[in-house]
Amino acid sequence: MTEDCVKLAEIYHMLSPVRVAVLRDLGRLRVEGGWETYQRGDEAGIPYWMATFFEKRGDVEVREPKLTDTDIGKYLMIERRMKGSSFHPLKERFYLEARELIRRLKEEGREKPENIMKAVKVEGNLSDIVRIRLRKILNAAFLSTKIDEIIEKLLPEERGLLLELSAVIQKWFDEVTKVDQQY
Repeated sequence: MTEDCVKLAEIYHMLSPVRVAVLRDLGRLRVEGGWETYQRGDEAGIPYWMATFFEKRGDVEVREPKLTDTDIGKYLMIERRMKGSSFHPLKERFYLEARELIRRLKEEGREKPENIMKAVKVEGNLSDIVRIRLRKILNAAFLSTKIDEIIEKLLPEERGLLLELSAVIQKWFDEVTKVDQQY
């Protein structure tokens, strides 16, 4: 179930729109609203997966800033300073873009060895962010009192985990505290 939540969140992110500048005529493309024609000079919103594909070919330029190693370092510093069960809002596609950043740094590391070190640092920082947020998610699932307030501050990947953990904990709690009169 947990893997399904993460995969579903990834699909959600891949289908979510991203702003792009069209650098070359793309012709007619099938998008959520139907068929659209994209020409050089247009600015448009297209699904993230499509923007990534066309950006690699040099056909579009994504207008939203990409997640960087510096961004992840900043997020980590902020998360470490957050008190209690507070969550700092992360970029909507944070986990997806962090994985892509690590993958890209490792690939570039073949030609630029310093990028391997960057990738290792980003992986460490990402793991620390996940651990900090996971601790808060576990606490929220255990307490299960402010889930509605907390869930709005979480990314889709985290929401699924919180709901799943909360349900498992509540079921377990109900079972161990149940008084059964039949023996």
